[in-house]
Amino acid sequence: MAKRGKVLRDPNAGPGLMIVEGQQHPFFLEGFWQSEVPPKPGLAVEVEFDSQGKVSRITVVPEAKLAKEQAEMAPAAAKKRGIALASAMVGRFGLSQILAAGLLMFSWWFLPAASIEVPFLGKLEFTFWQLLGYLNANNLSQALERPGNPSSGFYGFLALIAVVTPFVHHYSKDRRALLGGVSPLLFILVIGILLARNLQGTSAGPYEGAYQSLQRQAQEQLMQAVSIGVGTYLSMLLSLYFAAVGVKNFLAAKAIEPSVVEKTHRAAA
Repeated sequence: MAKRGKVLRDPNAGPGLMIVEGQQHPFFLEGFWQSEVPPKPGLAVEVEFDSQGKVSRITVVPEAKLAKEQAEMAPAAAKKRGIALASAMVGRFGLSQILAAGLLMFSWWFLPAASIEVPFLGKLEFTFWQLLGYLNANNLSQALERPGNPSSGFYGFLALIAVVTPFVHHYSKDRRALLGGVSPLLFILVIGILLARNLQGTSAGPYEGAYQSLQRQAQEQLMQAVSIGVGTYLSMLLSLYFAAVGVKNFLAAKAIEPSVVEKTHRAAA
């Protein structure tokens, strides 16, 4: 029977020592060591035992074989660590909130948040993340001329903070941290207002009189050409969920605190 072990002490000054499945076994070179590589501490070996459970043969495990085994074990180890991390996150934050945050980011990155009908170009669709990029560049008209993926910059950083804030109360004893669930909703509303103002500004100009009425008409036509996409509706729904949970937990914590204080005073009295 062959088992994997490791050398603990070389046999140059007395009997060597190795460990196999948690048990230590002494060994000698003569009659047992069957490899040209000399034994040294930390060396991986293959140990064969006879029918009576005594060491009968020791061979060094080739480095190529060890490397292959480690390569084969790496995906399984990474998967195991990933499962452990996911379980810890679910236990701490709750599955529903993690899924909601993931769906919120998915809707921002991949689902169309808005579309606009442009002459000669047809219908153009934009994700929320793309709109953040145009807003960061302070040039929403660029989206109408050459659609792309500009950097979201500062607004992208605020978006990430808005997604993380609903989880801050897990690390804070201040019950006001529960109101962090409102942050995604506030962020979307503020961005919506900024986008509307920026879009209106794309057709603005220093006109007066008859030209001013034409400008106002162009702005109205531009706003009418804008349609809200499924990404915005999903984002609003998920943001309302975070806000409702946060406010509910805050009110519950606020109602519990006076009773706790009262019990403390009674115990002190």
